[in-house]
Formats: sequence, structure tokens, C-alpha cells
Amino acid sequence: MSQSKVNIDIKQINREHVLSYIYSQRSTTQKSIKETLHLSRSTIIQILKELEDEKLILHGEVLESTGGRPATSLCFNSNSKISIGIELLIDQYEITAMNLYGETISYKCFNTPYQNTEAYYIQVCDSANNVISSVTDTPEKILGIGIVLQGLISTDGTQVTYGKILDCTGLTIESFTRHLPYTCLFFHDAEAATADELWQSPNLCNAIYIHIRSNMSGAVIVNRSSLSGTELKSGVFEHMTIIPGGNLCYCGNRGCLDAYCSTNALLNPGETLDNFFQKLRTGNKFSYKRWTDYLQYLALAINNLHMFMDCPIILGGTIARYLQGSDIKQLHQFVQNNTAFPTEREFIKVTCCPDSPISRGAALYFVKQYLHSLLGNDITF
Repeated sequence: MSQSKVNIDIKQINREHVLSYIYSQRSTTQKSIKETLHLSRSTIIQILKELEDEKLILHGEVLESTGGRPATSLCFNSNSKISIGIELLIDQYEITAMNLYGETISYKCFNTPYQNTEAYYIQVCDSANNVISSVTDTPEKILGIGIVLQGLISTDGTQVTYGKILDCTGLTIESFTRHLPYTCLFFHDAEAATADELWQSPNLCNAIYIHIRSNMSGAVIVNRSSLSGTELKSGVFEHMTIIPGGNLCYCGNRGCLDAYCSTNALLNPGETLDNFFQKLRTGNKFSYKRWTDYLQYLALAINNLHMFMDCPIILGGTIARYLQGSDIKQLHQFVQNNTAFPTEREFIKVTCCPDSPISRGAALYFVKQYLHSLLGNDITF
């Protein structure tokens, strides 16, 4: 390797170290960088000049002097790039804009039912462009747009290979890129949900994530990433059979987990989660019976999954915000009653972000991709 190549590599490594330190600290000083990274003052000054010219860092407030000239804080410019996430649901669509710290800077919900029509996609794209205009007047800041769907997605993120819930099988990303001058990719809803879970849970390594809402989905997390399958992504364990010959599932089979543990399966026609849990928490015996049956079916699935992979089971989705400690305790007990290997360890958890829109997870894909290009392997997401 030539000496010039070595020098370039060292310069790049030093730059990544400095920027990673500023990113992780959010606000720091030149002195703190020097003391922590043990780089020369001239090297630090040169790197900071480059980062400032590229608008990756900003000068913050003037700090109180401890003798000599007061120091000025240095901050990572978290709004230098922006990522967009969209989720398409049967009765509405949601759009999230986020900065490079994964902070939501704009969120909009549009009560427009899904339609597999050009007019619908134009409306969604117009809404996305309006959100973008509200957060930046510089389109070049946009890293990309992630689009979440309840369906299976091709490995390259450009086509819906199975979209029975929205009746959109075969939908391609061109329906959006025709109207949006940005990189766009599709994401499976559970994949997006786990991305946000991992972002907000830095110590989470392995888990099984069960996403429970009108229809279910799920993902297997291994070494802080959703396990990538061949066609079924992290797996579609919502379609594993728990009651042979049981209730009819939307997929056409009988006895699937989704037919027993989605919120569609839990609720009566016209009933909402708010209605159901209000009755449950005030002692309604019919709601209690339904809830007990529901938890027993869910416990059956959890035990099967736990036998497959001994790791935390995380419950997410719209049901998560209603779950209480007593529900999780009861779930554990139902699992203990049926498992071949009882344990005192409480491995069933509720998501750390029950109120976060799933569109955040799709936006995070582009944030992480960009940060890796800036910071190398200095920071693990």
C-alpha cells in the first residue's frame, strides 16, 4: 500500500472519529475532542473546518470562560439531511419526517381510504411533497422515502409480492417515483416497526417481535437486525396454525394466529379498542371472558415461538398502549401452564414505543444508511 493511500485512510478514520464523537455528544468543544481522541490541535482544526464547510456541524452557544478566551460549543447538524416515511393503511395514510437523530420533525395523518388507483398515489405523493416543503426549502436534503405496507415486499424493496390486506399485490415503486424525485423503497410493516424498536432500545440484541393491530405481522431480530428471509422476510408467523381447522383467516387457510389474535379477531363489529378496554377495566364479565380467551391463544403462539428461539418476546402494534402489567403477568402464567420448560424469567415485554407511527421505521432506513456513510463503524445502530 502506498504512503499516500495510508495517509488518506488515516485522515478518513480521524474524520470519522471526530464526527462520531460530536454526533454522540450532541454538543461538545474542541478541547473535549482533543482530550478524548488524542489528536493534534492542527488535525482537529482542519477536520472541523471541513465539517463546517459541508454543513455537518454548527457552532453553538459561547460557553462560560474558565480562564482565557471563552469556548464555543460544536453541535452536529441533525437537520442537514431529512428522511421521510409513509405508511399506507386501509383507512388512512401517515407521513413522518425525521432528522439525523431519528427525531420526528413533522407528522401528518390523512383520513383517506386506500385505493389502488393512480389518483390515490398522486394524492399521497402530493401530501409527501407538502410535508417536505414544510420542513425544508432544499430538496437535496431529502435522503429518501420509505413506504410501509401490510404485505410482503420483494428483496429489493421495489414491489409488493403479496398484498391481500390492501389488495395491492404486484404494486411497484414506480407508482410513487413517477411523482416523487427521490429514492423510494417499500417496507414490510413489522420490519419498519422493529427498526424503530431497535433505534429506541440500544441494548436490545435478539428478540421476536409480534406486531398486533387489525391484522398481525412479526419479525425475528438477530444481532440488532431483522432476520432477512428469502421471500417471507423475517417470517410470517401470524399465519402459523394454532387451531387446525379453526377460524377462517384472510389468507384463505383456517386456524392461523391472525384469525385469533389480531384486533379484528378480538373486537366485535363496530367496537374499538378504546371501547373494549374501557369495558374490560371496569369489570365487564363478557369483555373479561373474551380477553382471557384471547390471551390464551396468544400464549399458545408465544410458547411455540419461545421454543423456537429463547429470547425476549416483544408485543407491539396498536394493542400495545392498552397492555398493563397484569395482562403481561397473566400471559406469562398461561405460557407457564402449557410449556414443557417452565421458567421464572419474565421474557414477554411490551414495546418501548407504543405510540410511535410505523412510518418512522421506514424513514430510519435512510438515516442509518447515511450515518454509516459518514461515521463508518464508529457508531452501532
